[in-house]
Amino acid sequence: RPGAIGAPAGGGARSPLENWLLSLDDGAGAMLQYKDILLAEFDGDLEMIKAVKVEEGTPGVVGVLEQVDPSFWDTVKVAKTGHKMLFAKGIARLE
Repeated sequence: RPGAIGAPAGGGARSPLENWLLSLDDGAGAMLQYKDILLAEFDGDLEMIKAVKVEEGTPGVVGVLEQVDPSFWDTVKVAKTGHKMLFAKGIARLE
């Protein structure tokens, strides 16, 4: 559907970044607001985004939010806790 939330502009195929962002909120499209900054800061590269993951077993890492380098939240300008949770779970799933 052209114009639908999450529909690719111009009817083209979605990028891996867009697909990943849509997967974070089950296709609702709320996370697409971060696409431009992720393209600017990480070149839209999921491998680069995966690099913000803090390894399990690191001292001080207890919750899912601590599994993401704190600089990611500032860089991507994620303020909402719910969005941080979605990102953290999605980053944890990146292989």
